[in-house]
Order: sequence, then C-alpha cells, then structure tokens
Amino acid sequence: MNSRWLRQYEAIELLREFRNTEVLYLPNSGNAGDSLISTATMQLFRRLNISYQPITLEANVDGKVVILGGGGNFIPLYATIRNALTRFAGRAKRIVLLPHTIRGNEDLIADLPASTLLICREIPSYDHVINVNPKCEVALAHDMAFHLDPEELLINDPDAAEFQTVFLGKLAEAGTTTTDLSRRTEMRFFRLDGESTGKHGGGDVDISSLFEFGVWPRNSEKSSWCFVEAIRIAQAVVTDRLHVSIASAILGKPCKLYDNSYGKNREVFRHSLRRWSSVSFMD
Repeated sequence: MNSRWLRQYEAIELLREFRNTEVLYLPNSGNAGDSLISTATMQLFRRLNISYQPITLEANVDGKVVILGGGGNFIPLYATIRNALTRFAGRAKRIVLLPHTIRGNEDLIADLPASTLLICREIPSYDHVINVNPKCEVALAHDMAFHLDPEELLINDPDAAEFQTVFLGKLAEAGTTTTDLSRRTEMRFFRLDGESTGKHGGGDVDISSLFEFGVWPRNSEKSSWCFVEAIRIAQAVVTDRLHVSIASAILGKPCKLYDNSYGKNREVFRHSLRRWSSVSFMD
C-alpha cells in the first residue's frame, strides 16, 4: 500500500466545497444497488444544500462542476464512467468521481486533467490510481450508500404507499411473498450476472435485479425503497451483492457476504464493512 500518499476522508468532507452551489450530477447506471448509491447521494446533496441537476452523457458541461455517481463502473467490464470522463474532461470546470472501485483504464487515468478528483472506496483502487498517475488528485472514502438515511427513505418518502404496491407486485412476479422473506432463517440474495463467481448456485431471489427501476430521481427512490424493504423484512441474508451487505449493515441485519468475481466485496469489507458487527465476510 502506498501509505505515504493516503488521503482518507468521509465523502461529506470532500463535497462541502460545493455547499450552497449548483452542480451537474451524472448517476452511475445499473441495478438496485446503484439506485441505493444514487438515492443516498441525493439525500446527502440535500443535507449539504447542494443544488443538483441530473444530466446524461450528452449534456453541455462547459465551465460547470460535474459530479459522477459512485459505484463499481470504472473497470473494464463497464463503460459509463470511462465515457463520461472522456467526454467531460477538459470541458468541465471540475469533475468529481464519487467513491468508486477502479481497475484498468490506465490510458485515461494517466491523462486526466488536474481539475479531476477520483475518490476511491477501497485501497487497491487508490493504489492503482497513484501507481498509474502519481500527480492525479485522488482520495479514499467510503461507498456513498453508507450515507443513506433509511427512515427518510422508508417512512418519510411521500410515495412510500405507491412503492409498497410496486414492491408486492415484483415479489409476486418472482414467486415469493413478504411471508417467505420473513419466515426463512436466511434469504439468499445472489447475483446472476458477469460479476458472479458461479460458486454459490442459485439464490432465492436477486433483489438487485428484481428491483432495478433506474437511478434517476424518483425511480431511484422507488428501487431503493423496495430493495431496502426486502432486506428489512428478512431475518438474515447471505449475498455476493455488495449493496445488499451495505444496506444490511445500516439496518443492523445479520449478513454473510461472499466475494464477487474481481474482489471488490472483499476490499470494501476490509475498508468499510468490517466495523459493522452484523456483517461477516465469508472466505
């Protein structure tokens, strides 16, 4: 570890410079776990009085502050963050990538302008950036989902009743019910996509996929509400979905976490989740 370089913060410290200002915000697209990140990010923006305008890759960012949503997108398997940095670098006044897992992309990292801040959510990502570009502005923080206020989401959201109806309908589509969720000793929420290690067989339901409604405002809250509610109802969970484990930690729900295909779960556990007694990492 390049400990002499280490700049470790809470994301709230890094975002305070934008308090009482307006920023452009590009959510990181993906499943319900990415919606959870986006929902928590927008909650934090409101707490900091940061005015944000959601944008797409086609937005005019000239002279603006652009905040890119956190997650696990800046790796060779996905392209959204790479495309955003390629399009916006040199045009935006400042770019901030919220806490991310970063792998590969050496060519792009090496050429980033000084106005770009990359925030990593685990140490291997931090070291990767520093090794590729020692002059890059880089910091270490925790995943944005840790900033979620579950009461604001589950209880105080004005559309909670509507979300409940959607939640029950999607469970029915998956052949399960709230009774099933609450009665089983453990619910197995495993992923079925390219990040799966393929070692755990089929789970009960992949809630990250089941409740994938988008990362834009209101769709993000709907997705997050259903996702968090499923975890809240369960007695305990077993998963290889990072944000299932983060939501479990926030709710105090017993959770056994297995790794994904490229080690992000293990590293986020080491950096962040190990301080939460309800979550155990399974080798």
